Amino acid sequence: MVKVGVNWTRGVHLPLIQQMVGGRVADFVEVLIDNFLHVEPRAMAEALDGVPVAFHIMHSRFMERGPEDLAFMAGRIRALARELKPIYISDHLLRFSIEGRELIYLPELDYGPAYDGARRAVLAWQDRLESRVLFENYPSVFDAGHEQPAFLESLLRDTGAGLLFDISNAVCAQRNCGLSLSAWDRLVRDTEHFHVAGYEPSTEPPFVTLDMHGTNLADDTLAYTEHALRVAWHPSTISVERDNNVELEPWSADLSAVRRLAELSVSQRPGRLEERAHAP
Repeated sequence: MVKVGVNWTRGVHLPLIQQMVGGRVADFVEVLIDNFLHVEPRAMAEALDGVPVAFHIMHSRFMERGPEDLAFMAGRIRALARELKPIYISDHLLRFSIEGRELIYLPELDYGPAYDGARRAVLAWQDRLESRVLFENYPSVFDAGHEQPAFLESLLRDTGAGLLFDISNAVCAQRNCGLSLSAWDRLVRDTEHFHVAGYEPSTEPPFVTLDMHGTNLADDTLAYTEHALRVAWHPSTISVERDNNVELEPWSADLSAVRRLAELSVSQRPGRLEERAHAP
């Protein structure tokens, strides 16, 4: 059965997270682990009280940071992982700076020229973490986003990394630059772990759809969630993300909707062995 989870980004939200897990609204907690590197592993374990967890990394900047900083961060993540035994460790493939200048809006990679550097950086980051790492797809804005599925296919093949497939990011990319949702099907088949969240329109140009994690799931996102979970051979988890408007009632409504879709997709899924035998 697919586990449906919530993301925990700030310590202040712990009582709500505990309430949702204790009430069986959520099955696991995905921790934005770089916000908790200062916390002792035992204290984290006590706060989560045996709840299954996953680790999500936002600001590792593993393609940009120097080796000493990366070694320190990796050491803290490894220590927390030994204590909490996460279901997975995930990260992002994007740019945080250009020629040393910090960026407010974090753009996606220039996929062609970035490939060799990304491949080397992913291999090194997995070595430092002593773990396979899942990387999240980007909510593309410009036409270059059409290159993203092929880039990820090659990167996962060449590094042994995995995909954390963000359903709402794919919907944003489809709305922004026309990247077909079907372009992801081959990658989604092998994906076990998923994200989904609400999107919002930008308020200034360029007017695009942004994955803001602060509103309820849109109809097109829900429809694609059902499709993705049905296409996947072995879906295991899906985290319903909230970073803004973090309130019990609307968040719980989304979790219930996603749980229903997960159950429906499992009941309608064709035989995996037969489908896999005929897959391209």
